[in-house]
Amino acid sequence: MIDSELNLILCTEMSEVPKAEFADYLGNTGYMSFSEVKINGADIFSGNSKLVQEITLREQTDTPALNMYFSIQGISSAWEANSKDKYVLKDNQHAATFAPGFDGYYALSSPEVRNFGIALYEPFFSRLYATDLECLKRFWDKVSEGKIADISDHALPITPKQQSVINDMHHCVYTGNMKQLFYESKITELFLLQAEQADALNGAKPVQIERRHIDKLHAARQYIQQCMFDPLTLSGIAREAGINEFMLKKGFKELFGLTVFGYLNELKMNYARQMLLESQCTVYEAAYTMGYNEPYNFSKAFKKHFGYLPGELKK
Repeated sequence: MIDSELNLILCTEMSEVPKAEFADYLGNTGYMSFSEVKINGADIFSGNSKLVQEITLREQTDTPALNMYFSIQGISSAWEANSKDKYVLKDNQHAATFAPGFDGYYALSSPEVRNFGIALYEPFFSRLYATDLECLKRFWDKVSEGKIADISDHALPITPKQQSVINDMHHCVYTGNMKQLFYESKITELFLLQAEQADALNGAKPVQIERRHIDKLHAARQYIQQCMFDPLTLSGIAREAGINEFMLKKGFKELFGLTVFGYLNELKMNYARQMLLESQCTVYEAAYTMGYNEPYNFSKAFKKHFGYLPGELKK
């Protein structure tokens, strides 16, 4: 499953609201498609908005919630009504925050905004309690005091592993109790990926890349997705995206959290995993599709990436 598919917002497994026009409290209008799943203790949503101008939405709640928010595309922000401080997420960024309640505003500020989010409530989010990582210790200390808490002091880049989990959640095939268990396990996995990344990047500076370069880096990523089975080179990717090689290497890692070829490997491994899970192909056929002459080398690379052999998916 390639990354362009990971970014799909609407899917048949989530209850969908057809594309509809909406207006904010200031009278600004836009179009939004929205999908949602509700399970015990959690709301899971994804949306795709097309805007002519910034849309500002008012929200008031006194329900404590742990929110996991992923800005796939565009700029989103939130702020308390009595505060001028904004929490801003840009393209390919995510955050995990706790709030004892919220009285404020959300804004969508780009011509197109695509997002995915999870709101967790008691007692669900308490089951995620762990203090093995320093960032989690700080986070849960604030939560226990009923204070606003962030897993990181700045927005983090969405990684391919996080995108893969989001993709799995978009394509849940279970019903009943199995559906609840599936989403619980995926939410836990996604939260731990956020925490591990926050801990690893603790003290790192927020990504600062000019908007014109961000657009070209997204174009580079899209080109890699479309040509993942072609012989790719840094110079060729840079040429197609209209960016120099230095900025491609530097900016790609800063924006997406992986090197260009680390990202390509992630795409191929996720594609191979989906092939093995969703079709009758053999490990040999998956290896050949990925460009390996020897299934042994593919199996070795697959285990290094996922922690288990590809053959285990066929049992």
